[in-house]
Amino acid sequence: MVITELKKRRGRLYLLVFDGRQPVTVDINTFEESPYKVGSSLSDEQLEELLLLSQIRRAKEKAFYLLSLRDHSKAELKNKLRKYADDKIAEDTADKMEELGLINDLSFAKRRASDLICRKQYPKQRVLRELCTLGIDSETAQHIIDDMECDDVEQALALLDRKYYNKKSNEEDIRKTAAALARFGFSGDTVRKAINEWKSKEQDYDVDEL
Repeated sequence: MVITELKKRRGRLYLLVFDGRQPVTVDINTFEESPYKVGSSLSDEQLEELLLLSQIRRAKEKAFYLLSLRDHSKAELKNKLRKYADDKIAEDTADKMEELGLINDLSFAKRRASDLICRKQYPKQRVLRELCTLGIDSETAQHIIDDMECDDVEQALALLDRKYYNKKSNEEDIRKTAAALARFGFSGDTVRKAINEWKSKEQDYDVDEL
């Protein structure tokens, strides 16, 4: 087959137009580093090799870009790379990022758990689900959560003080607030304890002010 035309595409890609077969897209740098140009003749094997090199390059560049934005678990990175390369290349690229020290599931999970607990006041079980969704195995996630000094009632109270401080005026508001805590992921027992302590704190405050 012969390359008859090159067309620039978004995302630093070339569309290679051939005589006698469907066009394909390749990474610009991969193509420009190859021996081919408009008018070059390629065998099926040569085209497959060119497309493979293009996928590998795109996956690697995408991995560096994604990791420059924020931390990722290995599984999360692989899933995103599958949009740009096949499963084998996505897995190999994630392995390479791990070898370079750019991803570390244990460190990632500890940082994410700390953020969810300390900043967002998530309950433990919700943190566990979040970590597992991001590709952290459940045993590792559970160990990390167990090692953290975190009490769900205290988490719920912190959330109440931060977001619902003006919802104590009547029982209807309090019921709605309790329902919001349940939707947030707190257990029924935790919600009851937190609400009771929250109401008690308000009553103590009112007494002191008199």
